[in-house]
Amino acid sequence: MYNFPIPYPDELIYSTLARYGVHLGITSPKQLLEEVYNDRKVIATVDLPSHLSSICKHLADCGRYNTESLAYRHTLLPLYAPFVPEERRKQCLQWMQGNSMGAVHLALGVAASRVKKVSALRYCPRCMEIQKQQFGEYYWRRIWQVKGANCCLEHGELLPAEVERYLHHWHHYFAASPEACPIVDLARPISESIDVTIQVERLLAQSPMLSASFSQWSIYYKELAADYGFCRGNHIKHAEIKEKVLNQWSVQWLVDHGLRIDDTDSNWLRSIFRKHRNSFSYLEHIVVLQALLSGSWNISTILDEVRLRNVPIRRIVAPTNIGVELSLQTEYRRCWGKLLRQYGTKISRRKGRGGAAYAWLYRHDREWLLALNGKYHDPIQCVNKRVDWKEKDRKIVRKLIVIRKDINEYREPSRMTRNWYLFQLESPSSIEKNLHKLPLCNMFFDRYCEEVSDYQIRRINRVVRELELKHLNAKRWRVMRLAGLSEERITMKAREYMMLIVGGNF
Repeated sequence: MYNFPIPYPDELIYSTLARYGVHLGITSPKQLLEEVYNDRKVIATVDLPSHLSSICKHLADCGRYNTESLAYRHTLLPLYAPFVPEERRKQCLQWMQGNSMGAVHLALGVAASRVKKVSALRYCPRCMEIQKQQFGEYYWRRIWQVKGANCCLEHGELLPAEVERYLHHWHHYFAASPEACPIVDLARPISESIDVTIQVERLLAQSPMLSASFSQWSIYYKELAADYGFCRGNHIKHAEIKEKVLNQWSVQWLVDHGLRIDDTDSNWLRSIFRKHRNSFSYLEHIVVLQALLSGSWNISTILDEVRLRNVPIRRIVAPTNIGVELSLQTEYRRCWGKLLRQYGTKISRRKGRGGAAYAWLYRHDREWLLALNGKYHDPIQCVNKRVDWKEKDRKIVRKLIVIRKDINEYREPSRMTRNWYLFQLESPSSIEKNLHKLPLCNMFFDRYCEEVSDYQIRRINRVVRELELKHLNAKRWRVMRLAGLSEERITMKAREYMMLIVGGNF
């Protein structure tokens, strides 16, 4: 593609596309998506964008990029990739090439992470002045958008730009500009921000490499606790580790970043020193390692050490009947089958010789045992009685009615869809997942959610009203332009309404 900008050092793909829109004078977010992706439904994602193969095609002439290098040099993938298993890392790279449908954020643990994304794009005014002198324009750097890395190591604490991420602007690429990023004085960075930023810079500089397994991370943290005297035999001294961490990091900083430490058995600080079954975020690793290692440690060196850990091979006794007395096998089969028919799989192991029969069959006749258990498996029916959905339905629909009454339709720029209404409420995701339990809310959405035609008509009405207040003729071309409509996208219903309002006034 002609005139497609080459990403600057440490620039987000999001920023590159925003600059491209500015260079071409494209003001419509959907038009920019059509130009770049040939798809008007792509979400403008800051951290882990998809459709990288389309970006690579536009950058093919420079010969510098493939999807992997683009992901590692201009997205936040290096923050998450080292801490997930290798197969998952490869799968995420594959998803980022095309339309991931949000799978990357789920697979890397971002969607459910304790460490939430920053709510607004951030910047360093002094660095932006340097960008202006060096490149002639501003751009968004990757490291500015990382939770916990809240400072520029050279100039001070980062500032939030006057641009809100997500919310209703899912398709809009906001460019860094003097209006969005005013030049103001910076506060001095706190020690926690400096410690995190140093390690995040090293993570973002990582080249593509193999990821360690969960078993290797489990071994590393067990050895780390032992090396620093936090073990008593096989027991981890969690209370002493907690004290060490709280001496290094302030309680308020940990709470602000979603890393509250308490004495519950499921707390993240205890879990990280146990067998790893899920990945932990970059910030959780940095918090623990900074507290225990202190000094001038390097997270890149730690990643190399973890990958070198040898995982012990677990020998599994293969199920076989060789050498087993048939009479013993027949006896245990008969015993287990009788108990199973009477009590089911769970209780049978606690009745009579059920425990012995189950253990023997599991070791010597596992295939038969599992096949028989499957026939008597009784799924547990969990009924959640914690929430009174009928009452919750009434409360939510009352709030929706208030929102509907308070709307100024002439000022509201967004289409009032179901998602728009949900995002005016608290916990929109929870409500959306349980809409099948909220009949009154569904009735509200069926009645008041805008179709595309209704949205276009509302925009036409708003423009016509504004033109009347300014004493300007409501010519068709003028209404179409100010309403953001085109001949290709306007619906038949809106076209007919336009003819009624404007008539032949072209």
